[in-house]
Amino acid sequence: MLTRLEVDGFKSFEHLTIDLAPLTVIVGNNAAGKSNLFDVIQLLANLATRDVAEALKDMRGEPLELFRQTAGGRSRQITLAAEVLVDPLTRDPWGSEVRLTHTRLRYEVTLERRTLKPGIERVQVAREMVSPIMRKEDRWAQWMQPSKTFRAASLKYTRQKPWLTTEDRPEGLTFSVHQDGKQGRNRPASAAEATVLSSITNAEFPHLFALREEMRHWRLLQLDPALLRKPVPATAADVLTADGSNLAAVLARLKIETATDIRPSGILTDIAVELNNLIPGISRLDAQLHEASREYRIELTMRDGLPFSSRVISDGTLRVLALLTLLHDPRQRGLICFEEPENGVHPARIKQLIQRLRDLVTHPQESVEDDGTVPLTQLLLNSHSPVVLSALIDKDLSPVQGSILFADTATVSDPEKKEQRRRTRLRPVRFKIQSSLFGDDDVPQGFVSNFEVERVLQTVSTEGGDTCP
Repeated sequence: MLTRLEVDGFKSFEHLTIDLAPLTVIVGNNAAGKSNLFDVIQLLANLATRDVAEALKDMRGEPLELFRQTAGGRSRQITLAAEVLVDPLTRDPWGSEVRLTHTRLRYEVTLERRTLKPGIERVQVAREMVSPIMRKEDRWAQWMQPSKTFRAASLKYTRQKPWLTTEDRPEGLTFSVHQDGKQGRNRPASAAEATVLSSITNAEFPHLFALREEMRHWRLLQLDPALLRKPVPATAADVLTADGSNLAAVLARLKIETATDIRPSGILTDIAVELNNLIPGISRLDAQLHEASREYRIELTMRDGLPFSSRVISDGTLRVLALLTLLHDPRQRGLICFEEPENGVHPARIKQLIQRLRDLVTHPQESVEDDGTVPLTQLLLNSHSPVVLSALIDKDLSPVQGSILFADTATVSDPEKKEQRRRTRLRPVRFKIQSSLFGDDDVPQGFVSNFEVERVLQTVSTEGGDTCP
């Protein structure tokens, strides 16, 4: 679970610091920089599993365009930090299982543009660090007010020294992996074209591996309706891809794994009920293998008994179906980033959608099952809809369904460089508890005022929704 993010030098971000709840919604106009935050998270996830060149190639924009551009030139560095809650039980691909003694980690990485020869430039890792977050410093845990059972199962604090550091040694800049049950190791850092984290592929260093696995599961959903409605080959992967192109295969797998004599469609029955609550008229959902073509196909049956294939289902219905499918999948874990969840949903039902999404993420305040397992699932949504905002706050304009961040742009004056720069701000709507836990140093961009919230809510009627509750 991603709990804090710090960004400097990436696209429109300059000295950005934000705290994230299990459900966080970013509200703002188009071109305010909401999608850039998703890009940062995708970059971190890529760096955990790929070399730098591959991680940057998969991004929105050319590698050079990821570095912040101002009137004074383009930034030489991108500096990122992520504070994370990892699963206390980690398993590697070979079946090794380790219980962690510390689950609150801070990851820092700096990417730097370096000229190797005239006209030849590379982006390399200049610095990397993984350090423990100590109990007394963990304000996120105080903010979340976890239950006793959640705290006992998931919040562990025993480590005091970093697991990974970047050190200036006589032989040159060095990445040092410190002892974590095994002997540590050192690697040269003068021309690193991959993160150390991406090389930790088993539980030899369990805390670093758990961090890598957490970041590997951060996913940006960019659902393509044209692909969602297509039949899926029987050989397709059965974990939902970012574009949703294998949705039929995922639904078929869920049906097989959860079917009983009483409920032959298994969990697909529950997904159909929830889909009908948001988009009325749907009575049944099915996904079957077409033997002749060896393809999985989706079929929705309406209240009048008429079946429809995914080829004729609306884009909005398919988007909501894919999101509900992902959140019902027991294999799902980690952070899901999703843009404009309100698309395809009537404004009057958006509050119900937000409530359902909230029900499906991990809440530290709730008690943990007897076996002590806590699947860490998190949602980060962005929206420009005031109807979504109205579904997230109470009559005192305080968030009730999760954390809310307002995205906008602001001008920064720099007398030293004699320039003005535009940057993206992400400011939280204040929780009552934030007043005592977070000061100006923790939220340098400030909080959103009640006046700003009310001004956005006044536009709700233009979207056909209800007024603020």
